[in-house]
Amino acid sequence: MKKILFLSLFIVAAAAVGFSSCSDDDDDDPSFLGANVTVKVTNALGIVQSGKTVYMYKDTPVTEATIPGDAKKMAITDDNGIAKFSLNLTELNVLESQTNLYFAVFYTLGDKTAVAGTEGITIKRNESKELEIKIPL
Repeated sequence: MKKILFLSLFIVAAAAVGFSSCSDDDDDDPSFLGANVTVKVTNALGIVQSGKTVYMYKDTPVTEATIPGDAKKMAITDDNGIAKFSLNLTELNVLESQTNLYFAVFYTLGDKTAVAGTEGITIKRNESKELEIKIPL
């Protein structure tokens, strides 16, 4: 009887360890079902632009009617003019193996907001891409 009880406890413990070790640790890694995009922002003279907000849109090209607040993500450029996007494609509702992403920088003059520069890319899962947005300012 003790052997059966011990064996039962052993099986339950082994199953608990098995289930806990099968957790999907890759969910914490945005590159597992995601992608990485690095956006460099420069002006017309090629000078990097720090402190610029870069907005990201999924499947919708940026036009003059695009609203910055509708962006799926945004990032601010660092001292080297670089904005980094670590994307979890599951969070972005991307079910296909690739998607179109559009990035934009806006400027405000008075009460009007307009597109300063925009670029689009097609990105696949687990891919890293770099792009540059040139703005006139």
